[in-house]
Amino acid sequence: MDKKILASILIIAVASALVGAGTVSYFSDTETSKGNTFTVAIGQTDLKIEDPSGSGYWYDGIGPRWTTLSDMKPGYTTSGSVNLKNFGGPGEHIEITCNYTVIEEEPQTESDTDSNTNEHPDHMAQQMIITECTYSIDGYIINCLTGKDNIGGSSNDWKIEDQDSDGKITLYDLKNDPLTNLPPCNTAIATFYMALKFSEDANNDFQGDTLDLTMIFSIIEY
Repeated sequence: MDKKILASILIIAVASALVGAGTVSYFSDTETSKGNTFTVAIGQTDLKIEDPSGSGYWYDGIGPRWTTLSDMKPGYTTSGSVNLKNFGGPGEHIEITCNYTVIEEEPQTESDTDSNTNEHPDHMAQQMIITECTYSIDGYIINCLTGKDNIGGSSNDWKIEDQDSDGKITLYDLKNDPLTNLPPCNTAIATFYMALKFSEDANNDFQGDTLDLTMIFSIIEY
C-alpha cells in the first residue's frame, strides 16, 4: 500500500490572554521541521490543497495557513475550511487526523498555574472542543461528529469517538481516532470544515500558552 500524505497547515494558533500570534510550521512529503524528518512513499496519487485566498493555486505537499487566533479566552470559537483535490491516479479513500504542540509563553505569565504545558500538549488539546466537523464532496456531506451523511448513510469510520471519556469531542480525540474511509476527491473538490471552541472549563493552566495544530490529510491507494 502506498500512502501519499499532505500534511497541510499549521491551522490554528490558539492562545489565551496575553499571548501574541502563534508560530508557523510546515510539513511536506519529505521535509524537516523542528528537527524531525518525515519520509513518505511516493505513489501515483497527488493530493493538493487549494489556496484559501482564491488565487486558484493548489499547494502540493506544503499547505497554506488556515487561520491564526490570538488572545483566545474560554468560550471563544474559531473555524475554517480547506479544499482538497487529487490530481493524480485514483485514490481509494481519504484519511484525516492531526498533531499538535504547545509553546509556553516567555516570560512566564504569573497567573499561568502550569509552567510545563509544553511537556504534555494533550492537556490543552483536550480543552479544544470540536463543535462542527464536516467532509463534503459534490453535494455529499458527512457529519464527522455523528458519522452520518445527508442521504441516510452512516459509518463509524466517519465519526470521531470520545477517546478519553470526558463527554467532549476534542482535538485530542481526532488525533487518537483519525477519520478514515472518506470518499476520495478523484474527480471533484472535497471540502473539510471544522469549528473549535476553547472550553469554558479551561483554567489558568493555559494562561499565555499557544497551541500549534497541524491537520494531516492522506489519500490512500491500493
